[in-house]
Amino acid sequence: MMQQSHIPVMLGEVLDVFSSNLKPLSSFVDCTLGAAGHASAIIQSHPELKLFIGMDVDPLALRMARSRINAAISHSHPHPNFQALTFVKNFRHIRSLLTQVDHISSGVDGILMDLGMSSMQVNNPARGFSVLANGPLDMRMDPQASLKAEDILNSWPDSEVGRILRDYGEERNWRLLQNKIVQARLQGGLHSTGELVDVIRSATLGTKGGRQGWIKTATRVFQALRIAVNDELKTLGDSLHACFDCLAPGGRLAVISFHSLEDRIVKQAFLKIIGEEVRNSIRKVEGVEDEKELWIRQTIQGSNGTILTKRPITPSEKEEGFNRRSRSAKLRVIQKL
Repeated sequence: MMQQSHIPVMLGEVLDVFSSNLKPLSSFVDCTLGAAGHASAIIQSHPELKLFIGMDVDPLALRMARSRINAAISHSHPHPNFQALTFVKNFRHIRSLLTQVDHISSGVDGILMDLGMSSMQVNNPARGFSVLANGPLDMRMDPQASLKAEDILNSWPDSEVGRILRDYGEERNWRLLQNKIVQARLQGGLHSTGELVDVIRSATLGTKGGRQGWIKTATRVFQALRIAVNDELKTLGDSLHACFDCLAPGGRLAVISFHSLEDRIVKQAFLKIIGEEVRNSIRKVEGVEDEKELWIRQTIQGSNGTILTKRPITPSEKEEGFNRRSRSAKLRVIQKL
C-alpha cells in the first residue's frame, strides 16, 4: 500500500529532460531509486534503453523498487539486450560502481538524483523520520550505518547540537532548543521521536502559529538531524562532481532538491563543474532542436558543460495541489559537452 501511495515528484518534467534530447538514451542511472516511480516511467518511455542501473542505500526500498521495475519491463517493449541492475549503494560510490559494469566505458547518457524522502520511509514510524508518529530516534537512510539521531541528541557536545540546528535546520531559535535538549539529557535523555517533539513543543509554547508553529519547528529540527545522521550535504557535493564525470558526451544529470541547503549546493556545484569562464545564452543548446526543448528557458554555457536550468524548474500548480510534498521541489539539469 505504501508503495502505491508514493507519487514521484515532477515526473513529467523529468521525462521531458531525458526524452526531448536528440541523444538516444542507451544507458541510465537512478541514484536514488526509492519506490522506482521515476525509474519505471523512464524504462517504459525509452524502448532504446539498453542498460538501467538503480542505486539506493535503503535495502527495503530497493526490494520494493525491483518489483515495480519488473512490472514496468513486462508492460513495455525493452531493447532485446536490455539489462536492469540494482545495487544497495550510496550514490557517493557511483564512480567505483560503474567501473564494475560492462559496456559503459564511455559514460552513461542520463543520471537522476531525487533527494526527497520516499513516502515508505516517512510513513514508517520505526525509521524515526516522522514528526507526527512516535518511533525510535533513528533517521538512518542506511540501516547498517552506526550513527543515529539518538546518539547526536544525547552524546554530542552542546555546541555541535546547536550548530546542526542552526546550519542544517536553519532554525532561528536554535539556542533555546539546544538548551532544552541539554536539560532533557539531565532527565534521562531523549530516546523517541515523541520525546523530542515534546521538547520542541515546550520550546515553542506561546509563540505565534499555534500547532502549525511547533510542527514547522519540529520539521526543521528533524531535517537537521537527518542531514547530520546521513552526512547528506557533503555526500551530495562530492557526488555531483562524480556523477558529471560519469556522463557520456551529451549526457545529462538532473537533480531534484527539496530545501534551500541542497539547492544551493547543486547550483554552486554545477557552476564549478562547467568551469570558471561562463557566458549566458538564451535557449541555445548545441545539438538540440529548440522546438523539442520547450522546458529550457535560459542556460549557462561553460567550457565543458551547459547548465540547462539557469533558474530551477518548479512543480506546476496542479501538481502542488495533489502532491503536497512537491511544493518545495526544485529541478536543475546539467549537460556534458
